[in-house]
Amino acid sequence: MVDLSKKPFYLDEEGIKWVEEKMAHMSDREKVGQLFCEILWDRPGSEAESIFDFIEPGGVMYRPFPSEKMREFSERVQRKANIPLLIACNLERGGKGGNGGLTDGTYVGSPMGVAACNDDHLAYELARVATEEGGACGVNWTFEPIIDIDRNPENPITNVRTFGSDVEHILRLSKPYLDACKENEFVSTIKHFPGDGVDYRDQHLMSSINSLSAEEWYQTYGYLYKSLIDYGAPCVMASHIRQPALTRSINPGIKDEDIMPASLSEELLTGVLREKMGFNGVIVTDATQMVGFTCSMKRSEAVPSCIERGADVFLFTIDQKEDVQYMLDGLENGLLSHERLNDAVRRILGLKAMINLHKKPAVPDKERMAVINSEDHKQVAKTVADKSVTLVKNKDNIIPLNNQKIKKIKLIQITNERLPESGILPEVEHFKTLLEKEGFEVSYFKDGKYPDVGYSLADFKKDTDLVIYFANMKVGSNQTTIRITWDDFLGESSPKYVFDLPYLFISFSNPYHLVDVPMVRNYINAYTSNNDHVEAVVEKLMGRSEFKGVSPVDPFAGLWDTKL
Repeated sequence: MVDLSKKPFYLDEEGIKWVEEKMAHMSDREKVGQLFCEILWDRPGSEAESIFDFIEPGGVMYRPFPSEKMREFSERVQRKANIPLLIACNLERGGKGGNGGLTDGTYVGSPMGVAACNDDHLAYELARVATEEGGACGVNWTFEPIIDIDRNPENPITNVRTFGSDVEHILRLSKPYLDACKENEFVSTIKHFPGDGVDYRDQHLMSSINSLSAEEWYQTYGYLYKSLIDYGAPCVMASHIRQPALTRSINPGIKDEDIMPASLSEELLTGVLREKMGFNGVIVTDATQMVGFTCSMKRSEAVPSCIERGADVFLFTIDQKEDVQYMLDGLENGLLSHERLNDAVRRILGLKAMINLHKKPAVPDKERMAVINSEDHKQVAKTVADKSVTLVKNKDNIIPLNNQKIKKIKLIQITNERLPESGILPEVEHFKTLLEKEGFEVSYFKDGKYPDVGYSLADFKKDTDLVIYFANMKVGSNQTTIRITWDDFLGESSPKYVFDLPYLFISFSNPYHLVDVPMVRNYINAYTSNNDHVEAVVEKLMGRSEFKGVSPVDPFAGLWDTKL
């Protein structure tokens, strides 16, 4: 039986009694309901109570919501629940940002941007803002911190979502993140076990691979997980990533085709996390609609098997009625044992008691909403913006910019974001406006001519003193690359003439863009595309503020030509 008096729960007699009394009066169907964490979107027709259609789930996760509506939904679902719900968000960038959280919250910065500040306390501040703003809306569970190691510049998911590539730095930043969550009675989650950032593929689209040897895994990813488990991390997210060497270290005779992603791997969940690392907390799967999960086993078998093999929480259903029935069928046909069901539910209830959901209002008083976008939180965001911006190359010594020598600027937008009707992102427009206020003449490259028949390079140089790239290529799911593609096969908008006039490339999203523009001699990483970071960049371009950022990764991506 799970010992709830021990790490990470540390429940007192009252808390343990609450859990055991709930367990004693629950039917199998009610217990099965606790295994599910559902999802709610801010979409027309979306109703909070829909998550109760066929089961009472143990939790729910919000996608981005306005704060008022998020709080309203929290009140509605908690009012309907017999047992208080865990309510989750992705709060990796503060109250706002990423693919979760409050649409009107405080966007502090990306995890990598925080790491670039070279100030460990700012990781605490990131989590403090996130949990205070999310908590005001009834959220009590964050799927952070991300402790993936950004080892592969071509990985389309990790990138600025991580604290970088240095294991010790990741550990130093993760601990204060956990501290802030604990202080605000929030469940934190370390992810994505066994670790993303090695492969160049996306677990949303396949079961990707962490290909390290078992020895190297234990020295890197394993070191992080064991250290944070020992520190008291209450929850681990199991990804749809396979780790062949680590699996074989537990089960040497396993066939290649039987090696499962962590979310379905008894070797990784039970053998490594539970037995070798002594993890007593809650294991939640990553989203089970992802191809990495659905392609690994028949869904009718995968639903109960992931719990039987060591997971406690099943994240999201495709069709709630069908997936719940798969779980109930598994309990009946032996794919899921009552022992594993009871252990999982006991841990889930223990997690709820750990954050005092058994004895406090599930949603705080509305007065707590005043913390959202407070001056205190805005100042944290401005501090991160100021400290994170990193000067990588200044070969032409054009920074700080001199508006007497450099007058005419051509601005080029590079993005994979959905564009407004104008075709220009708001943050790019803001950047242009700020430069114009500094006395520069700024025009968009796309609106003018480029060297060709009838318009020579000499003509272009008369019209242009500096070309600036504003790059906002977001990482995220359902993509296979974050590389730059140019508008035409000759790359007319690319930095073709770096020895004829200066080019400045500013990345607000991906620290590895030098891979595609190694010829650029002046390069800045800003890690986040919002107004705070745009304004911080301009302050530094004008020389009124120094560059303080220290790159958490190798911005040259290990290539010799990117340093030239």
